[in-house]
Amino acid sequence: MGLARPCPACSIRHEKQQTSRSTEDPLSDEQIKRMHDILDIQKLKAIYCAEVDDSMLDPAHARTRLPDIFVEDAIADYEYGLLEGRAAIVDYLVIYVGETADLLWHSIHTPLIEVDGDSATGRWTVFVRVRNKGADTIDTFIGRYFDEFRRTADGWRISSVRWVTTG
Repeated sequence: MGLARPCPACSIRHEKQQTSRSTEDPLSDEQIKRMHDILDIQKLKAIYCAEVDDSMLDPAHARTRLPDIFVEDAIADYEYGLLEGRAAIVDYLVIYVGETADLLWHSIHTPLIEVDGDSATGRWTVFVRVRNKGADTIDTFIGRYFDEFRRTADGWRISSVRWVTTG
């Protein structure tokens, strides 16, 4: 490997990276499928966050949309005890979140997604802004989601979600 000119950002001579593929070497069908799966899972998690954030504004809409995100036998742990089944998770998100907060905003980052056939895992760094009903301040929670996903006839769905507060 040859050395490049000094990096303008740090003045260090970084080694040139050799790529394992040439530009003429197309991606395999398996690689394309895996990337498609990862993007589908990222989109599903983004929809989850948007629907949960909006659940207190329109509980009826949340009740129709949130079930499509989970498999029937999904489990969830938001640090308040284990929720078993899609209905219990949707109830928690619509009733508990809706009754306690009037503002909720997820900002998810750095997805680490591993796909293995029809199952996958995902880890996300998360900042959540919450204003509880009657409060004048907005609280910030920092944590991680540790999720499991299952491919169904209707696409990827969440089979397990676990929130861990880290800050």
